Amino acid sequence: MVNTKSIIRHGLTWIIGLIFLASALAAADSQHFIRVGGSAESIYDARITDIEILISLIFNEKFKDQDSQIRIKIYESDLSLSNQLLSGNIDASFMNPVFYLDHIEHLNSDYTYAIQHGPNKKVKYILLTRRDSDLSSLEALRDKKLIVPSGHLVGRRYLDVELLRANLPVADEFFSEIRYTGETDSAIINLFFGQVDAALVTDFSYEVASELNRQIPQALQIIHTSAPLIHMLISIHKDFSPQLADKFLPFIDTINDSPRLQHLRKTFRLAGVKKIEPGDLHDLELLNQEYSTLMKKSSSQ
Repeated sequence: MVNTKSIIRHGLTWIIGLIFLASALAAADSQHFIRVGGSAESIYDARITDIEILISLIFNEKFKDQDSQIRIKIYESDLSLSNQLLSGNIDASFMNPVFYLDHIEHLNSDYTYAIQHGPNKKVKYILLTRRDSDLSSLEALRDKKLIVPSGHLVGRRYLDVELLRANLPVADEFFSEIRYTGETDSAIINLFFGQVDAALVTDFSYEVASELNRQIPQALQIIHTSAPLIHMLISIHKDFSPQLADKFLPFIDTINDSPRLQHLRKTFRLAGVKKIEPGDLHDLELLNQEYSTLMKKSSSQ
């Protein structure tokens, strides 16, 4: 069935973006462009074109009287984003925290922010199964089908560690199939209707889905929950001007005084941007260390 609301939503975003783009190009010759990169593998519940338009709108609407404009490019993979970052072709990037820790020497930790989608800076990753399936343990999911939304690399890292702790293979080898979907709602609905055996999503997304459809918590059960972890980050390149960073970051919180952009923020479930404080990534660092240790142990057996 055609999703009319989705078509209208994305059509409106396109129209607003094209109008804005036309006006921005008229003044392009006198402006300095800040190059922002992202990876499709890190995008959370959004289409690539929509997120490019959204971030350009947020930045450039707020700072339309400045001599700097944002140009954003979403690359198809973390590997492509990595190549651009290492080559110095982008000034800032938004990414999953695993990517951030892998590239931390090229990024400025003083200008790193958590992109917040729900009420909390950190989310918990939860592993869901159907209540009527009797799949209530990791071992019971061997050779079953898992669905994971895009942008959930931290969740995947958590799940791999849980499997390795139980002396089981990592997810790619443990499940018979891992399906990827662009939207969390789709992952939950696929599990709800029995098209897969398990789903890995964030607690916030599950809570929202459960509020919208009371049958979901009645039909699904949580069998594993992670510690609170940062889901997504934005950071500037270590060589980028701190003066410009002070002007443009954090960016989402600055749009509260622009009512005509509020519907865009709600569309993409963006609650704000919070500066990373010491210790915010400590749990993920420990998770990464344990993952490396367990992988070495597993490969030596």
